[in-house]
Amino acid sequence: MHVRGEGEGELPESAENLVCQSMLQGLDSLDGLIVECNNRIPLGRGLGSSAAAACAGLTAANALGACRWAPDELLRRAAAIEGHADNAGACIFGGIVAVRPDAHAVQIPVPEDLLFVAVVPKERVSTATARSALPEQVPLADAADTLARAIGLAIALERGELDDLPILLQDRLHEPYRAPLVPGLDTLRNLCGDCGCLGVTISGSGPTMLLWCRRADAAAVAERASAALREAGVAADVSVLRVAPGGIRARWVEGPDTRLAKAVG
Repeated sequence: MHVRGEGEGELPESAENLVCQSMLQGLDSLDGLIVECNNRIPLGRGLGSSAAAACAGLTAANALGACRWAPDELLRRAAAIEGHADNAGACIFGGIVAVRPDAHAVQIPVPEDLLFVAVVPKERVSTATARSALPEQVPLADAADTLARAIGLAIALERGELDDLPILLQDRLHEPYRAPLVPGLDTLRNLCGDCGCLGVTISGSGPTMLLWCRRADAAAVAERASAALREAGVAADVSVLRVAPGGIRARWVEGPDTRLAKAVG
């Protein structure tokens, strides 16, 4: 087991690695296999690195072991590993997904004009720490308000009505409690309504933030975000991202057969 990129020298290079643990769901043994992980997802930033590892391992096992797991089965297994299906759903299916409590993913069309500016702070926040910041109970009014906005957000995305996003991206269930763990959040929220920024949300449990914007405004939003963070003394990486149209796949990269393996779909 070899780890390169994010987590190099930190993640276990043994069967204890989450990728290897996930592979064992479809393979009897990893003996004789050399597993190389080239990680590009920062750890502990709310970007779904653990879900990506679990899905990678399951997909590799699906191909190598000829398990013939359908995408829904991959998601069910990934959700069992993760404890929830949110990040795994997007990883397996790609695009934007809404995940039901029974670990079934519903894909939502991605507006062609929608891009994100990702702001990834240098400091980490563990999922356990972010979860401990949440109260055991929330006011009914806050739950009702956020649920209504979430439904409206799904509809607006399906219809491509980006003008509705500023009011729909407001959250009262987790962001008010996790905000102290997210450096630069208030600074970036001051950009909303300016330079084309449609809204700012916490990615996963944080501390990464996503600035929603139109394609034509993405560069300006990224530039303004970088300048505002420098002025506030917040160290972070800023980059423009698009929504990946497809989910995870397995591909043979050596030997005569270089066709895509039927690991997913």
